[in-house]
Amino acid sequence: MNQENPLQATRSLKLPILLLVVFAGLAVARFNQFYFYNPDSGDYVLMARGLIEHQEYRQFDRPGEPYFTLRPPGMSVLLIPAALIAPYDVIAAKVTVLITALFMIWIFYSFAWRLIQKEDPEPSENRSPLQWSVLLVSLVLLTNPYILLYSTIVMSEMPFMACTLAVLYLFSAGDENWSLGKLACLTGLLVFLPFLRTIGVAMILAVGLWAVVSRKRWICLIPAGLALGATVLWMIRNSQYKSISYSSIAVEEMKNSGIVGTAISMLNRLLVHFEGLFQKLFPGMPGTVPEYGGLLSGEYHFLPGSSVIYSLASVIVLLLAFAGMLKCWQRGGAVSFLYLCLSFGVLSLWPWMQTRFSLPLLPVVLVFVPAGLFYIGESLLCQRAVLKKVLAAGGLVGVFCLLLSQSWVDANLISTNHLMKTESEEELANEDLIMFASDFVKAGEWLNQHTAPHARVLTRRGEVSTSSHRFQRRFYFEPSNIEQLHQAIQAIGPCYLVSYGKYTNDMFPRYLLDDDLIYRMTPVYEESGIVVIEVKPNYEGTVREQYFRKAESMELARKRLARYPRRISVCMNYLNQLMKAEEYDEIIAFISDLELQGMNDARFMGTLGWAYLGKHEYDRALEEFARASRTPGQKQIRSTLASGIKLALKRQKAVRESQGKVQFEKPESYLKIAANMWKLEMFDKTDLYAQKVLDSKLSTPAERDEAHVWLARLALIHGKTDQAVQELNAVKDSNNEAAQNILERIKLEKNIAASLDSDSDLQSSKLSEPILKLVALYEDQGVPGKALGLLQQAHARLPADQPILKELARLQLFYHLLDAAEDSYRSLQAASPEDQDIQAALEKITKYRETPRY
Repeated sequence: MNQENPLQATRSLKLPILLLVVFAGLAVARFNQFYFYNPDSGDYVLMARGLIEHQEYRQFDRPGEPYFTLRPPGMSVLLIPAALIAPYDVIAAKVTVLITALFMIWIFYSFAWRLIQKEDPEPSENRSPLQWSVLLVSLVLLTNPYILLYSTIVMSEMPFMACTLAVLYLFSAGDENWSLGKLACLTGLLVFLPFLRTIGVAMILAVGLWAVVSRKRWICLIPAGLALGATVLWMIRNSQYKSISYSSIAVEEMKNSGIVGTAISMLNRLLVHFEGLFQKLFPGMPGTVPEYGGLLSGEYHFLPGSSVIYSLASVIVLLLAFAGMLKCWQRGGAVSFLYLCLSFGVLSLWPWMQTRFSLPLLPVVLVFVPAGLFYIGESLLCQRAVLKKVLAAGGLVGVFCLLLSQSWVDANLISTNHLMKTESEEELANEDLIMFASDFVKAGEWLNQHTAPHARVLTRRGEVSTSSHRFQRRFYFEPSNIEQLHQAIQAIGPCYLVSYGKYTNDMFPRYLLDDDLIYRMTPVYEESGIVVIEVKPNYEGTVREQYFRKAESMELARKRLARYPRRISVCMNYLNQLMKAEEYDEIIAFISDLELQGMNDARFMGTLGWAYLGKHEYDRALEEFARASRTPGQKQIRSTLASGIKLALKRQKAVRESQGKVQFEKPESYLKIAANMWKLEMFDKTDLYAQKVLDSKLSTPAERDEAHVWLARLALIHGKTDQAVQELNAVKDSNNEAAQNILERIKLEKNIAASLDSDSDLQSSKLSEPILKLVALYEDQGVPGKALGLLQQAHARLPADQPILKELARLQLFYHLLDAAEDSYRSLQAASPEDQDIQAALEKITKYRETPRY
C-alpha cells in the first residue's frame, strides 16, 4: 500500500482548508440579527437556555410552562454552548450552525475522497480527472445557495447533514471488524440523529437493515437498537403529556385519510419531495420559486430553458449517485441507498409538504457522484474514448455554468443581506424585503423596558421573548378572525400585540387599530418593520380615523408590483388587495397571465377559486380549489381551501335544487353579508350592503327595517346619535326588538348622564337598576368598554352599591385591569367572605401576575 509523504499530505489538506475558509467568509457576510424560520429558530434558541436554567425541555416562555413535544431537543442541546456564552443571542447560535456546516463540508470532501481512493490509489503530482471531480462536486455543494442559506440561519438542517455524513463515513472503510471506539461513535450519532430531526429514524432503520443480513455485521445492531430505543422512549415521554408531536400528527392524518386517501397522498408527497430534491440540485429551476427568493433583491434568478431539462439532468445525477453507491456497496453505498429509500418513504407519510425536507439528502446524493462517474466511465465507456471525452467536456461546461449561476445567487444573497441591515424601512418595503428584515428582537427589547414583568404578548413571531422576557403566545393574525383574536386576548391576560408593521399590511388587520369596538388597539412602537400594539378598553365604543387608510394598502401593492411583477409575494399582496375590493375579473385575468408566464402557486389557485366563487361560477371554483389542494404549499392554506370547497358545494347544491332560479344577490343575502361584515368589524362593508337593501326594489318592509337598524348601529359607533335616531325613526315596525333596544339605550344614556352629572345626592335604589340595564344593553350590542366606563363613573358616585361594584369588578377582570379588579374584588370579599366566585376571580388575578423564569 502506498504511503503518502508529508509534502503530499500537506498539499492534500490545503485544498479543503481553502474551501472551508472561502465558505466561512461567505457565510459570515450573510450573518444578520434576523431570525428566518418561525417558530423553529426562536424555539431552538429559547429551549437551549431553558435546558441550562431549568434542566427541562419545557416552553418556559408560555403561561403554564407546558412540556415541549412538537420538536425534538437535539438542536437546542447543540446550542447549549452558545447559550452559555451569549444567552438568547441569535448570532452565537448562527456561529454554532456555521461550525456544523464547515464540519459537514469537511466530511463531505473526505468521504468523497475516500470513496475514490481505491479507484485511483496512485499518488501523482498532477491530480487525475477522478480527483478533480471531487473538487468540482465539493464546489457545487458549497456554492449551492440552499447550503449557504441554511448555514446562516438557526435550523437543524446543517447539523443533521453533518451527522448523516459522519455516520456514512464510518462505513466507508469497508471493514466489517468494528472497534469499540468506532461503535461508540456510531451509537452516539445514531442516537442523536432523530433528536435533531425526526426523519433521522430512516438512518437507524437503514443501518439496522444493512446489519441484519450478515452475521459479521450484527454488532451494528447494538447501536441501531439503542438509537431506536431512545427514540421510542422520547415518543412515550411525549404521549404522557397528551400534547402534539410530529408522529402523532402523522398518525392522526393517516386515520382521517383512510387507506386509499393515504396512498394517494403518499404518491403526491413523493412527487413533491422529488421535485424539491431536483430544485436543490439545480437551484433556480424555471417554474419554481426558491425558498431563498424572499432574501434576494430584484427579480428572481432562474436558470435558462425548460424545467424538463433540469428534471432530466437531476435524474442523470441520481443515476450517477446510484452507480457510485453500487460501486461502493460495501463502503457505505448500501447504507446510503437504504437511507435514501427510507427517507422518501418517511417523507411520503409526513403531513407537511415543504420542499426543504429534501435538502438533507443533497450531500448524500452528490458525495457518490465522483465514484459513479468512474464506474460508468470504466464499465460502459471504456472502449468509447471519443464519446467519453465529449460527455466529459459537456459535463464540465454544465458544471461551470451551474457554479456561475449559484455564485451569482450567493453574491445576491450577500449584497441583499447588506441592504437588509442598512436600508430604511420604507426602501426595504419597496424592495419587498421588509418581511425578512423585520426585527422582532427590537420589539422584545422595547417590551422589556416599557412593560410590567407580568405583561403578556400575542405575537406572530416566537423570537420576541428572547429579548422581552415576557410570557407569550404565538398567534397568526392574518388567517384569524376578530372573534379568535378577542378570545386569544381574553385567554392570555394583560397583553400587547406584536406583528409586522404597516409595510406588510396583510400580516396584521390594521383596520382594527381604528375599528375594534371592544378594545382600543394603539401602536406604541413601530419601526424596523414591526409594530407593538397596546391593548386597552374601548371606553367610547366607537371607531376612529387615526391609523388606517384603506387606499394605502392598494397603493403600496401597485407600487411593488410595478417594480417586481414576477415576485410571488408581491403578486399575492396585490391579489389580496383586489380580493378585498371584490375585483374578481381583474383577479382572474391577472392570475391567468401569471400562469402563462409559468408562475404556478397553490395560493394563486386558491385565490382564483374564491374569485370564481364571487362570480357565482361554482364548478370553476371547485376546479381551482381542487387544483390548489394538489399543489405544493397547499398545507399553508388548507383551511381556506376547505372553507371555499364547502361554500362552493353548498351554493352549487342550492342552484341545482332551485333549477338555477336561486339568487344570492338579493336583499336577504345582503343582510346576511352585512351581519357577517359587522362580526368581522368591516363596517364599510356593512354600510355598503345595508344601502344595497334600501336601494333594491325587491326589499320587503321587514328587510328595509333591518337595514335601517344596521345603519343606526353604524351611526352610533361613529358617535352620531342624532343620525341613529333618524334611521330608527324610519323603521316601520313598532315592535322591532333591535330598534327598540337601541332607542332604549339612547334614552337611558341621556337620563343616566344627566343624573351622574348633577351635583345633588344620588339614591342608589333609583339609579342602580337603570345603570345595570344600560350595562346589559351595552354588552349585548358589543361595546363592553362603554359599560366599563359607565360603571366606573357610577361607582365613583355610588361607592356602596354592591351590584354595581360586582359588575365593575367583572368587567375590570375582563379587561385585565388587575390592580383595579383586585381592589374591587377585595371590597366584595369583605362583604361576602365565603363567595367562591370572588375567590376564583382573585386566584385568576394572581395567575395573571405570574412572571416567566428567564
